[in-house]
Amino acid sequence: MNVNGIGAGYPAAGYETRRTERNVAGRNFADAMNKAATKKETNTFRPESSDEVMQAWDKALAETGVNPFPMNCISTALVLHVESGQQGLSSTFLGDSIGSAKSMAERIIHRLENPLTPAANPDFAGQELMFYKKFLEFLG
Repeated sequence: MNVNGIGAGYPAAGYETRRTERNVAGRNFADAMNKAATKKETNTFRPESSDEVMQAWDKALAETGVNPFPMNCISTALVLHVESGQQGLSSTFLGDSIGSAKSMAERIIHRLENPLTPAANPDFAGQELMFYKKFLEFLG
């Protein structure tokens, strides 16, 4: 019987050594790729808007350290977007002006302070509220 090359004329010890070498080479390759990759932003979903709005967004990200769109939580912005009947969250949900971004931030803050149902993740809701208040402050 021939399983993974064992019994096909290769000594078992040689097979084990070669398998270990391949595993080490794979790990080394993965480590090299991770080092070469550019550092991802803390915010996987980055909205698009005017430069002034994006500067306020980046300042709020830097100061609070809160990612308002984590992969493991549903954000209030996403909920508001779905409730408004749009398909999927577009990257321009803040609009293209400071006024539209303020309006969206105020809607999000209002929803966080007056939830329709208790937050599924109260810790994240508190962080999200902190982020959008700081964002609104930086918008002026």
